[in-house]
Amino acid sequence: MNEKTKRFVSRKFQEYYRRAKIEPPSDFWMREWGFVLFDPHYPAKLVMRRHTAFATKEDLVNYLRESAPAHAYHSAAVYNYPTAAMAEKGWIGADLIFDLDADHIVSEADLPHYSYEDLLALVKEETLKLVDFLLNDFGFADEDIELAFSGSRGYHIHITTKGVRGLGSRERREIVDYVMATGFERGRYLLDKTADYRESAYGKVAEQVNEVPLHRRETIRKKSGDLQLVVFEGWGKRLNKGLVDFIAEIRGMGDKEGRRKLNEMGISKEMAKKIVKMTKEEVMIKRLGRMEEGELGFWPTQVWDKIIEKEKVKSADRVDEPVTADIKRLIRLPGSLHGKSSLKVKPLTIETFKEFDPLVDAVVFGDSPVEILPLRHSSIELKGERYTVEEGEIASVPEHVALYFLCRGAAELT
Repeated sequence: MNEKTKRFVSRKFQEYYRRAKIEPPSDFWMREWGFVLFDPHYPAKLVMRRHTAFATKEDLVNYLRESAPAHAYHSAAVYNYPTAAMAEKGWIGADLIFDLDADHIVSEADLPHYSYEDLLALVKEETLKLVDFLLNDFGFADEDIELAFSGSRGYHIHITTKGVRGLGSRERREIVDYVMATGFERGRYLLDKTADYRESAYGKVAEQVNEVPLHRRETIRKKSGDLQLVVFEGWGKRLNKGLVDFIAEIRGMGDKEGRRKLNEMGISKEMAKKIVKMTKEEVMIKRLGRMEEGELGFWPTQVWDKIIEKEKVKSADRVDEPVTADIKRLIRLPGSLHGKSSLKVKPLTIETFKEFDPLVDAVVFGDSPVEILPLRHSSIELKGERYTVEEGEIASVPEHVALYFLCRGAAELT
């Protein structure tokens, strides 16, 4: 980004901040703040100005209007002394924060094969999964969950209730492990009804499964038999639903297509043929009813692995683990602008998230024509229109499109 471009982008960001109505997070005066400015180092070197605090909302708003930062952050944590050195801040507690980004879902090698629009759709799907976990497995209420488009390729989830603030890094890590199905043990939720079970610490054999604590159970298999759902909530419920959906999917396919899908999962030809035939029989309707009560029948390991993979929250790292587990992490300020896209870090609710389109709803700049010199072939769809520019060919595009390409480093001002 040359100096002319930087001055233009900085001026436009300042115009935005002078008209924007930004609501700070709760207890904002107890939080640490950090900013990256359009300084002489930007964007070659991002200098974070942190250990800042604001006593009033007006102080924060005035800072944003005067400094017009490229990036604005606040701490997930609240402190006694937010401007002190990290070791002296006096940590009180921290919000529960999740950061889902497209480059955590798609591997670096595969990223070039996806459009920006495709990546946004993928990360939205994973965010919806995570919200479902938070509502149905952890029991948070809709109003406890605040979402925000990151301004680039992902979404942030903030849970600011007092009950989560005391959670340490270990507890937060356990939440991430749960939604990612890290180290998932099918045996904790599925049990062979024809097997004996003993409590490992005492060697006690129990004829009734409920006599043995779930986490202390070992299985001595006698023969292969039907499976029963042990815990019909949380992941147990997800496994049940996943199996019902999987059977419906195979049932809806042609025999050849169904067998091929099962073979691709590593299931033998003989077993695949048996499964496809079984799903086509009318008795399967009755069997599906029994599944809703927890009796699942025999299914190969590959089927369960497929269901787990589909149900869990995915990404290369799954949820960005350092953000969730780090009790002192900075997160983007909702309502601010993202310096690498010019898009708004758009605050959302669960309801508004469902219909949210970041390439329309997070665009804040106007349509006045701006001439740019593209540095590479680039394409983007904003506000329902597709724009494509070619390297070295001066193009006149709407202001919001120009700012996107300029912030991405794909063009300079002419």
